[in-house]
Amino acid sequence: MKKNLLYILIIFIIIIAIILIHISDKNSQRNEISKFNVQFEQYLGQTIYGTDVLTIINKAIDSNEQNAIKRDENNYYIEDDELSVKVEIILLSKNEEGKIIEKTVTMESLEQRGLSDFITNFNLTPFECNDIQYNSQKRVSKITVKQLEL
Repeated sequence: MKKNLLYILIIFIIIIAIILIHISDKNSQRNEISKFNVQFEQYLGQTIYGTDVLTIINKAIDSNEQNAIKRDENNYYIEDDELSVKVEIILLSKNEEGKIIEKTVTMESLEQRGLSDFITNFNLTPFECNDIQYNSQKRVSKITVKQLEL
């Protein structure tokens, strides 16, 4: 009888240990995602400038490179529902009639043209980070930044 009770107690302790390890892993994962999100969420709803936009783009590119996100034939990152981060910039320009039009540009297209050109042209231009989207793991997956004035 004592032997059976000892076996049940050992099995119970092992199950409790497994559950505690699982809870600890989930908490660590949640904290890691939270730390990652904060580096982008700090810009949400804020007026920022071209240098800040470049910082956001560089953070997204660094994250994609660290997580080995693959690129397609056009050199654009292939989105996944886990680790990829995309940045879209809405730029303003005027058409022939003088009306302001919006053009959406991806971080990859800016990267291909040269990020130094972007900073030269938009260094002191005001932007606003107006949208952040999250994947199924509640990790930042897409950031949208809009130019506020020409």
